[in-house]
Amino acid sequence: MDYIIIDDEPDAIDVLKFHLNNIPFMELKATFRDPLDALEYLQKHTVDLLFLDINMPKLSGISFPKFLQKPPLIIFTTAYSEYALESYELKAVDYLLKPIEFDRLLQAVMKAKQVLNQNKGGVTTKPEASHDVSEQTVFIKSGSEFHQLPIQNIKYIESDGNYVTFHTAKRSILARYKISEVKELLPQQFFIRIHRSFIVAIKHIETVKKHYVVIDGNEIPISKIYRESFLSIIDDLSKKINNET
Repeated sequence: MDYIIIDDEPDAIDVLKFHLNNIPFMELKATFRDPLDALEYLQKHTVDLLFLDINMPKLSGISFPKFLQKPPLIIFTTAYSEYALESYELKAVDYLLKPIEFDRLLQAVMKAKQVLNQNKGGVTTKPEASHDVSEQTVFIKSGSEFHQLPIQNIKYIESDGNYVTFHTAKRSILARYKISEVKELLPQQFFIRIHRSFIVAIKHIETVKKHYVVIDGNEIPISKIYRESFLSIIDDLSKKINNET
């Protein structure tokens, strides 16, 4: 896959280049510290994938795709989690939080490769279909079995030491994972951690209270360390919905 990197921090560019150089099918075409230079480049060249920072001078990564008639696939790279919902609206392939580890980056790249292959092969009926959360699944190892779960069916994840329970629309599955591992496994634009023991799916939240959220009638606590950032995201989402109505 052809790709470019857009980030105003040279160290961040170097980290991505170092990791991506170890993935054989990835081909770097250019790097840019100025997003306006990147826009000019993309007027003349096509690439498969953008690694796009969000907080940049002159033009934010969230605004950047809006100036492209046919934007490539996008993987956002940022130090800030509060833009996850906006990246979802832009149908980004993934949303990576800095510092970026190789395993997490490879997971995102494989997602992009799958989307690209589907789009080029005509497997999907519309170009953006494979970006939809309804088409994404994840395999969970429980004992000697592997369970394939649709992402859209996972309502919340509850941790108990080295084990977690995936609560879905139809069943609950106990698996040996740390909650930090699960957070990396799931697409970050759809799930948010609200407690050291709980990750919740944003779409399945029924009610948000000051100290807990309600999903399927269950009160799931919001811990102090996560409360401010979580409530900020919910407030932003509420404002977007109100502006659209």
